[in-house]
Amino acid sequence: MVELKPFTEPEYHEFFKGYIADPMMIPYSPFTYNEEMISRSYQYNYFYQTNYAHFGIFVNEKPVGCLQLKRIDTEKQMCEFGIILQNDQIKNRGIGTAAIREAMRIARNEYQVQMIRGDTSSENKRMIRVFDKLNFNLIEEIPGAFILDNGRKISRLVYEKEFGQEER
Repeated sequence: MVELKPFTEPEYHEFFKGYIADPMMIPYSPFTYNEEMISRSYQYNYFYQTNYAHFGIFVNEKPVGCLQLKRIDTEKQMCEFGIILQNDQIKNRGIGTAAIREAMRIARNEYQVQMIRGDTSSENKRMIRVFDKLNFNLIEEIPGAFILDNGRKISRLVYEKEFGQEER
């Protein structure tokens, strides 16, 4: 069962100790765990950042991902989301899809959001498949927004989902 809940600081560290950056993340760079940096990140995310909601993605009480509702705008009733999963052992198991579904429920019920957006690179076929599965609409393609290490430019894809009556 996939659960979203705020991280404790030790859980946040546990997650990042096992984190391996996805090469589909742009710009890609290998991640190295740094205890002080992760503590600062935790403090910033949970105590200083406004209009964001931060969650750990847990499976059987083990932290396997991070999800943020970002730039929550209560006037416009919209927000964005970002998600990372810990490593390849976690991916392709439906965990990310289930976490995004739960995040959409939280966005609607706790923040009165009626529209949610997310983005990815045109190379991230896994995330594109998730957007399709969850009935997001592609609203914008920004050609050349990302430059790979080899100099090749790829597009940024922006997706949006407006919540319908059946999802409220």
